[in-house]
Amino acid sequence: MNRISIFLTNLGRYEEGCLMGEWVKLPVPKDELENVLRRIGINERYEEYFISDYESLFPNLYISEYASIAELNELAQRVDELADYDYEKLAAVLEYESSMSIEKMLEIIDKLDAFELLADVHDDAALGEYYAECCCIFHNVPDSIQRYFDFESYGRDIRLESTLSFTSYGAVIDNR
Repeated sequence: MNRISIFLTNLGRYEEGCLMGEWVKLPVPKDELENVLRRIGINERYEEYFISDYESLFPNLYISEYASIAELNELAQRVDELADYDYEKLAAVLEYESSMSIEKMLEIIDKLDAFELLADVHDDAALGEYYAECCCIFHNVPDSIQRYFDFESYGRDIRLESTLSFTSYGAVIDNR
């Protein structure tokens, strides 16, 4: 699945007022990249190109105009190899991080095991319920008493004492 696309543009032609470029889905094989470069007029006269636009399923990924296509290919390949759960975990981490470079994103992929995703936890009350169930704090407590427990306050305290952030994918815990 292609989660990152870049628009490669011929720099020389761009400076002459002509937009010659093409969208490329990553990862891109070397021979296909060479064909794209040929189609946008990269040759002996026009040797330089740049990334004039990009699309990514990762909202905070930043790709500079002169980013390395080799690094972008590596990133796209590594993302494509992730299992669904790890992909969601990565997307959640990227959602709460600020602008993310290619290098930083590769680093996070390398350390993805240091993050935990609680997929169904989106607020303090759900966090409190999750930990109460996980820690079996109501193991021998009757249901009639359990309903008086303040899950939201319990969850808020857990969140404030941890490195946890809520995302649209669920709660992410950073254990780095």
